[in-house]
Order: sequence, then C-alpha cells, then structure tokens
Amino acid sequence: MTQRGFPFYQGRPVALSGPKWLVVLLSCGLGFLALLGAPRLLSDPLGSWVGAFLFAGLPLLGLRLVAGSAWRALFPRLRARDVWIGLAFVPLNLLATALTALLVMRISVTAANPIMAQINEMQGLDLALFLARTLPQLLGEELVTILPFLAIVTLCIQTLKTGRKTAIAVAWLLSALLFGALHLPTYDWNLLQALGIIGVARLVLTAPFVLTKSVWSSTIAHVTNDWLLFGGLALLAALKASGG
Repeated sequence: MTQRGFPFYQGRPVALSGPKWLVVLLSCGLGFLALLGAPRLLSDPLGSWVGAFLFAGLPLLGLRLVAGSAWRALFPRLRARDVWIGLAFVPLNLLATALTALLVMRISVTAANPIMAQINEMQGLDLALFLARTLPQLLGEELVTILPFLAIVTLCIQTLKTGRKTAIAVAWLLSALLFGALHLPTYDWNLLQALGIIGVARLVLTAPFVLTKSVWSSTIAHVTNDWLLFGGLALLAALKASGG
C-alpha cells in the first residue's frame, strides 16, 4: 500500500502558488456566505438546501479553477483504513467536546445551538430530510477547514521556512480556530464557546485527515459524530413525547 502525502504539498499532484491559494480561500469564504445567505433569500427548505450545496460546491469550484483535475487529490480512493480511523476518532471527539463544554460552562454562560431546538420538533420524514441536508453541509465544513489547513502548511514551509512538523502544528491550530470562529453567529458570538468547545472538537476531527491525508476520513468522523448527536437528541425528544 502506497503512503499518501498531503495533497498539493511540495508540488504533488500540482503546486499551488500564493495567489492560487488566495482564490481557494476566497471561494471558501463565498461558500460560507452562501450557507448563511441562501436561507434568507430563498424560502425554506429550498434555501437551506441551496446554501448547503453552495457551501461545499464553491470551495471545490475554486480549487478546480486553480488546480484543474488535480482537485480530486482531496478525495483519494477510499480505503478501509480511512473508514476505521475516521470512526475511531468519534468517541474521542465526543469525550473531548463534553469535557471541554463542562469546563467552559464552569467559567462562562453558554448559548444553545438553535438546531437542537429544531430537532426536538422533528420526526419521521422531516428528520430524515434534515439529516440528508447535513451531508453537503458537513462536507462544506470539512473543506473550509482542510483547504485553509493546506494553505497554511504551504505558507509556513515555503514562505516562513518552518519545518514540516511545525507547519502542520500551526495549520492544525489555526484552522481549528478558524472553524470555531465560523460558529460565532450560531452561539450568539460567545468567543469562549466557539473557539474553546468547537475549536477543540475541530482539532480532534482534523486528526483523521492528518493521519490519512484524505478528506473522506475526516468527513466520516464528522458525519458520524453529528448524526449520533442529532439522532440521540431526536430519540430523547420522542421518548419524552411518548412519556417513556
């Protein structure tokens, strides 16, 4: 089995210059704006579906514009190792998130995720459609984390002349903080909650990508993690409603 390297690292499969990485990062920003804006411009559920697909699609389009067909390097052929590593980090992420949340709640007031309240009201087809819509959205969340991660690795090594391990560590931390910052509107701009709880969760969720060099692996971890949370919440709501 051949050992994978980070995509677009040291010219494999193609080299991306600073301006090209800037195009990719701007496309990630546009994808996030589309996720927020589409539901406001279009009535639900259409707006939410359009926003979710644009969230994933625009970063991939930006990468396609600068890398050509090499954009597929983000998604190498799926291996069993990619799957089990992704799944292995799910319980670790749930534990890390819970412990961090307990710590943050001891020192700060936290805001509830409005999605959780919506799930309490969902059942049957509505819940199934919601979970289906999270697939492109969670892929988008992976892309707006992993693409900046790769851009920062390139910047650190080529411009700042750091070592590879230092570049990975810096990119890992900064991309997690960026991911946490994207959740500020969700949590009433609670900086500690977004950067602390969500940032720590992102550190864990990025680990499968660092180990496998495949977005498939971190996406598997992310989808499984969130579906367990959403499904568990929906189950509790159903039991409560039935008096169980």
